[in-house]
Amino acid sequence: MERDWDEMVDSIVHKLQHQLPRTASEVDTIRHLANVPKLCDLFRSWLQRLPNVRASGENKSNQFRTRGNDMFKASTPEYHVVVEAYSKAIFAAPGGSRALALGHANRAAALIRLHRYREAFDDCQLALDGDYPADSRLKVLFRQAECAERLGEPAKLGPIVEGIARIAAGKALQKAEQRRLEAWRTMYDAADRDYTVEEDENATTLVPCEEAVLKEQEAPTVGRYVVAAETIKANDTVARETAVSFVPVYDPESSSTLPSFDCQKCAKVNVVPFPCPTCGRACYCSTRCRVAHWPVHRFECFGYRKHLWYQIGIAHLGLRCFLDGFGTIAGEMAKATDASVCYQRVLEATREEDNPFSHYGRVLRLVTNFDKMDPDDRMRYTLAGLMLTIYLQECTPFAEAVKDCAMPPAELLVCCGAFITRHIGQLVCNGHAICELRLALPSKGQFYNLNDSLLLAGSLHLCLKSSRVFTAIFPRISMFNHSCDPNIRNHFERATLTVHATRPIGAGGEVFNCYGPHYRLMAAAERKMLLRAQYCFDCGCERCREGDATYEQRFNMIRCPACRREYSKELNLEELPTVCVYCSAEIPSEWLSQILDLDPDDRRDETRNFQHAESAYNYGKQILIHSNQTRAIALRHILECFTRIATCKGLAHSNALNQLALEYALLMRERFSHMSLEFLTGCFYLLDVWAMFCYYGDDAPHPVEQQAEERTVLKQFRQALAMIGADNRGQILDYMMRYKIIDGESMAECIETMEQTA
Repeated sequence: MERDWDEMVDSIVHKLQHQLPRTASEVDTIRHLANVPKLCDLFRSWLQRLPNVRASGENKSNQFRTRGNDMFKASTPEYHVVVEAYSKAIFAAPGGSRALALGHANRAAALIRLHRYREAFDDCQLALDGDYPADSRLKVLFRQAECAERLGEPAKLGPIVEGIARIAAGKALQKAEQRRLEAWRTMYDAADRDYTVEEDENATTLVPCEEAVLKEQEAPTVGRYVVAAETIKANDTVARETAVSFVPVYDPESSSTLPSFDCQKCAKVNVVPFPCPTCGRACYCSTRCRVAHWPVHRFECFGYRKHLWYQIGIAHLGLRCFLDGFGTIAGEMAKATDASVCYQRVLEATREEDNPFSHYGRVLRLVTNFDKMDPDDRMRYTLAGLMLTIYLQECTPFAEAVKDCAMPPAELLVCCGAFITRHIGQLVCNGHAICELRLALPSKGQFYNLNDSLLLAGSLHLCLKSSRVFTAIFPRISMFNHSCDPNIRNHFERATLTVHATRPIGAGGEVFNCYGPHYRLMAAAERKMLLRAQYCFDCGCERCREGDATYEQRFNMIRCPACRREYSKELNLEELPTVCVYCSAEIPSEWLSQILDLDPDDRRDETRNFQHAESAYNYGKQILIHSNQTRAIALRHILECFTRIATCKGLAHSNALNQLALEYALLMRERFSHMSLEFLTGCFYLLDVWAMFCYYGDDAPHPVEQQAEERTVLKQFRQALAMIGADNRGQILDYMMRYKIIDGESMAECIETMEQTA
């Protein structure tokens, strides 16, 4: 098996250590490495020998489709799981194959059962455009016509009616089929042919908002930074920007090469996937997005087939930035004969925010920190830039895109490599993680009702998890400097980032983002280490100057049962038990082991197990006091084990479980603030307990009606919903309505709150 990228690069760095001068430009470093004997040949050979990740032949696809067929025919089919099986069959099928067409046609039938007519229509079209058997095409045409009718788009019926009529000319239709054909023909004849329909019925329209007036300034010690030109009030919109480029985040721990079901064109998450038929890995929410992204994807398709993007991390976004922006600098590259001259000319033109290369020019303005970072790291990024340039030249149709370029091939390689390397360096210290709620695959558990997309009571915490879904570049917002206690918060709506003030910012006051190390999450020493390693600066914010008192006293406090003295110590679960720093008595940890040893899948004597877990936790919270983060870990494990069985199996301690779920939500609020994904997902356990009360309970009062604190948490949860995209938000609100966590009036208030917040 071919060795992976990191292993190969480490070997090269070891041999070429200290060969790149710190002051050399990206052009000079690429030119230097391109002249290292046999290095370019090594990269060419490595790229060509990478194995395909997609199985050859149709066997694997047929296996997934057969599994889906069997589930579809079951007496009570779980259509979400059926759709998943057919989707896997589509990912596994070779482009243009019979298996691919069959996968799309079969998935359409399951999607219709779930009322997903938009995706089912596209699936039918892909089956008809593909190698679908001629003697079975009639049923696919009928499915597609049903979708067009259900969507209220009769103008789409024309070619479908013609297709059915052609088949009917050689094969008599049944009376019911003939009646349906005539009805569709009548609908089409009466349709407004000039009427166009938005292809994505779930497309998000961003409400125009008044952004704050900001000014960019520069100082020798901190470089460029952004200040408010006028007073910004708490919760005001500071800025809004759509990503210039974004790529999926790949899970390095995953053994599967199947991508997450998120659209690479519009950044919609948790989609019914329409993968590229050639590579079977780039994922889209519709055929429309797939076609629209082809001008960029055609240069990445080979890399997907070889699993390349999973190996190189942030360097993929470096290439994507170059591909997205190439059209704006192609003219400069075409007329230049020297890489250094072209590169310098483009950078000179992008010194100011308003420049001839627009949004891509703003990316080029960002710093790289190459002059400050570890030389070995800079070497790794430059090697990635060189390899990706060779990839473009050798493995993609890029040569056709630059055929009119005046630069000789060697100079063109240096020029492209310099831009890609620059982007990699910029993204290391300027990239943003787009975080959203990831839906678990339906096969991982029973989450849905059988015949619709509504979640079952008690399943919210199981199927929706906070996750980094994309890495993106927002060049304007990247100008905000870091603080460990930022005065803004981020809200992502697909690929658009909206920034809100968390507290008033006076005129002339600096706008601060947080680059990850937050004073609530880690001690000052750890924050300093991470910021120095990735961003090459030492933070001097107020929280860093104050020290760790706030962090330690909130999240790491221990009370010794023996001497009753309190002190701060961050616990390592692998190093328990520990001893008191004052009296040296052992701090009991058996209670924690008892909780963490619980098996969520163990359904034997749940009531007794819960009693023991609750007793252990109540003992432990006398030791781990205040908002101790280890106590939150124990509490979450209890909730993972018992939330979904609350009430439904007669668990006698549902009220106690409700109290534990509330306590966990409060811990998450204290640690991360109520406007955070951590608080949002931490509330899922509480909402699930309430939903179980509604679904299985009697006429007893709903828990949310009993405590003022619960009502406050619910209100703050509704505000936090503004932090996630409309697609996920809608599903959660439907869940809350179904299980009477909110009523219609509260729903209207919730939507109004979110509009004000977002």
